[in-house]
Amino acid sequence: MRKRKDEEREAEEQEEAKAQKAKEEEVAALEFEKWKATFSVDAEGTTENEVLDGKQDLLSNFVEYIKECINRITSLESMGRLSGVMDDRGKSTYISLEEMKAVADNIKRQGRVSISHLASKSNQFIDLEPKVQFVEEMNIAEEITIA
Repeated sequence: MRKRKDEEREAEEQEEAKAQKAKEEEVAALEFEKWKATFSVDAEGTTENEVLDGKQDLLSNFVEYIKECINRITSLESMGRLSGVMDDRGKSTYISLEEMKAVADNIKRQGRVSISHLASKSNQFIDLEPKVQFVEEMNIAEEITIA
């Protein structure tokens, strides 16, 4: 008998707790709606997909720019306006006529030379530091092609 009363009381308490919880949720929902009405959204942020699309666009633009640079270098080389070598990484090194003559003179003096010996001697003849005049000429040429 006592056990049954305890079970009934426990069931009543659970129902009261459920009712109290439902009231609290209803009050919270009303409060949320009231606050929601006071806010306005003028602009929204970007989603992760939009950010990724922007990065893809930047990457594809950069790849196209590099391809254009390589094409420009090869066309200038074929026209004889630029001389140099391109290594296996795609890095182009400009070689002036004086530097080419110095390398050729060394080969003529030495006779038959190995590629490794030629490479080590070429480092003495070829200046790998960028020239201010050359950089300025490239900027002028780029301005002309843009205009």
